[in-house]
Amino acid sequence: MKKLGILFALILILGTVFTSCTKDISGPVDVNFIEGKWNFNKSTVSSSGFTLPYTTDYFKNEDGCNKDYIELLAGGIAKYGNYTSGCVLEQRVGTWSLSGTNLIIAVTGSSFNDTFEIASLSPTELILKIDGTYEGKSGTLNLYFTK
Repeated sequence: MKKLGILFALILILGTVFTSCTKDISGPVDVNFIEGKWNFNKSTVSSSGFTLPYTTDYFKNEDGCNKDYIELLAGGIAKYGNYTSGCVLEQRVGTWSLSGTNLIIAVTGSSFNDTFEIASLSPTELILKIDGTYEGKSGTLNLYFTK
């Protein structure tokens, strides 16, 4: 969570400098698609009605390696895969559950120990969002995943 907090703070600060038109995140939330391996694709931050793309790729993906991922398995088991330099896979195991349109992920030792709102879910794309405040400015961190 600390890494997500730092990312959120950095993007929120940048968001006050750069602005662009926002695109509403919308789409049906069908929880039947939630199980599976979701690869990190990109992230954005929205603040004061504007969206700032952090990067075209998720910032933690190592060049030349497979993408980092979160895998949601039957029975509430969550696996977080992080490729480090040299493409070495570090995997941590935890739990996940659903509460309405909220996805609760608890993977100790990773940035995934929080409740995320499912903004959009299809068979091939998952968008999670989390609201937060940094230095008195509120915003939303959006995480995009693909199967």
